[in-house]
Amino acid sequence: MREIDHRAGKPVLKADAVTAVVLAAGLGRRMLGPNKLLLPVHGEAMVRRVVEQALASRCGRVLVVLGFEAARVRQALEDLPVEFVVNEGFEEGLGSSVRAGALAVRDGSAAVICLGDMPLVDAPVIDALIHAYETGAGVKACQPLYDGRRGNPVLWGADCLPDLRRLGGDEGARALLLRLGGALALVDAPSPAVLRDIDTPDDLRSLEDS
Repeated sequence: MREIDHRAGKPVLKADAVTAVVLAAGLGRRMLGPNKLLLPVHGEAMVRRVVEQALASRCGRVLVVLGFEAARVRQALEDLPVEFVVNEGFEEGLGSSVRAGALAVRDGSAAVICLGDMPLVDAPVIDALIHAYETGAGVKACQPLYDGRRGNPVLWGADCLPDLRRLGGDEGARALLLRLGGALALVDAPSPAVLRDIDTPDDLRSLEDS
């Protein structure tokens, strides 16, 4: 899925060759009650902010994986040009949602797995991952790095889709990243947004105060 822009002399991915997969299916138990993805962040639902940044990026397609309170999350996004994937087994954990999203990604497409509870990650971060993927020789995945710590979202190349489609339960993809070795590109991020997920009421209050 790479094209060569002969004027620039660099590989350029087609617009539809990268899919954003926004994980919005989890129970969010640590928020102690409400669906955290629907809580307001600077005036709009948390998950909507995440989806809007995915849409503003170079990703040609945006999928949203639903589960817990699927109808309410869908309603919060109903006017946006996204596609929905329902993970009926969302209570199994994160791995099941990654699998559901990866199964909906077209063969040959890279996938940027975005977490619905990271509302400070913006489109330039996603685009930096795409750029690293399209220009890095032998790169199979790209992960942001801030202050020596690895964060999210992670871009997975098309070659990684079979492994993502086999994940299950609460199994994340960390082990898959470790197996990539030198085929994983670490991309410097300009802010700690790539490390900051919103899990608890204190996290949310801290975000509102920032």
